[in-house]
Amino acid sequence: MNDFGAPAVLVVGGTSGIGLATVLKLAAAGRPAIAAARDETKLAAVAEIARDKDLPISCHHVDASSAESVDALFRDLADVPILGCVNTAGRNLSRRLIAPPSAPEGDWREHTEREWQDVIGLCLTGTFLVGRAAARTWAGQGRGGVLVTIASSTWQGSWGQSAYAAAKAGVVSLTRSWALELADFGIRVVCVAPGVVDGRALRDKAAARPAHADYMERLRQGIPLRRFASEDEVVASVLHALDNEYLTGTVLEVHGGGFPNRIV
Repeated sequence: MNDFGAPAVLVVGGTSGIGLATVLKLAAAGRPAIAAARDETKLAAVAEIARDKDLPISCHHVDASSAESVDALFRDLADVPILGCVNTAGRNLSRRLIAPPSAPEGDWREHTEREWQDVIGLCLTGTFLVGRAAARTWAGQGRGGVLVTIASSTWQGSWGQSAYAAAKAGVVSLTRSWALELADFGIRVVCVAPGVVDGRALRDKAAARPAHADYMERLRQGIPLRRFASEDEVVASVLHALDNEYLTGTVLEVHGGGFPNRIV
């Protein structure tokens, strides 16, 4: 429960990456944040940061791909004034539709059906479930709110990431559709679509796999600004989406001038 007495922002996927950076930025500015995620260990770590730094952060468990779990979260928060919901939960997976038999070891392998379902389930169905629960809550309370979805520059198509790109294209479409549907309720819906974000996960993977580090360097060279986004730069767009009351139904792309569709 948020005991801080002021309207809060709920961040689903708020224990790592862009989600955690958003939670910490909000809290550092004195704005109550609710970090929700399914990894109990990471939730405990965020709770410890909040205690150590005396930050207005509360933590809750949720599995964004489960309707039961998402609905339970919003029931638990029924008495909390939530002004915004940011859904950063997702999973990026590099897989080909088909892979040639002669593909060198380490290349993207073929998608399995289970992997496809997992990516779509968390990135797209999860966006639907969280968006539906937030909209129901705000409409039932008779007040507006703002839903911030997270897509990716891959939503326009990306070699070797068909499931992830398809899910993120769906997120963009949901954003635009919901903005039309929910305006009468005073609910705004805005999508933030980053390119490559220079976060811990990217650096750890590059350090563990030299071939991946080489690939990422070639990708970086294909971006007009010749660098990846920082987490803070993406969070700045998330906060802009939360605070600019005339933004709805739009996509804020944070991609350094353009994301290469294929790296050669």
